[in-house]
Amino acid sequence: MSESTSGEPDIEALRAAREEARETLDGQLSTLDDIDAKALSVFRLNVALVGVLLSALSVAATDDLTTTAAFVNPAVGTSVALFVLSAATAGLTYTTAGRQVGAGPAGLEDAPNRSERAFLVWLVDGYADWIRYNERANVRKALLATLAVLGTVAGVLAFGVGVLAAVTGELLLPGLAAVVVLAVLGAFANVPGQLRRLASERVTRQSHDLTTTGQRTFKGGDHER
Repeated sequence: MSESTSGEPDIEALRAAREEARETLDGQLSTLDDIDAKALSVFRLNVALVGVLLSALSVAATDDLTTTAAFVNPAVGTSVALFVLSAATAGLTYTTAGRQVGAGPAGLEDAPNRSERAFLVWLVDGYADWIRYNERANVRKALLATLAVLGTVAGVLAFGVGVLAAVTGELLLPGLAAVVVLAVLGAFANVPGQLRRLASERVTRQSHDLTTTGQRTFKGGDHER
């Protein structure tokens, strides 16, 4: 932060920092809202899939118990469990962690008692803390959202394996193929990287010399740069 001739922070620099911080915070909030919207969609999808699947099995059971029994196999049971687990993860994504949206009432009420320079210093420091807090929430939500989507995909794959097993009697090879597909999708979504990011709780710490380095947000399958 540049300083005025009196040795205090320059007001113009503080104003510019405040505007840039507000844009960063708005970008983070937009990303978090987007993750929440996707999580809610995944939750609704999984609830609908479980409802349709159980209803179909119930109706089929009244018509042909023998055929229905063939479809009630471990793979189909696993698919239902995965849909439920995915719905739970999506719900957790939607409800987990708060977010910082800006200055609180206590600080704003105290503003008249501060000079413009002192208030801007307080505000810029506050933005730095809010941005760090939101990044931690972003990392957690992005991982949970990714796991929720992968859970839905895994449920669909498991259901497909169950149908093949009911029709052909073959369970092992389709099951292995589904696991391979899921592993590839998990790698493509950078699940290992997201887990490492969460485990280290690494928050970007910018050097004062790196003036062009920006704040990142995460939506799930992001790779380190």
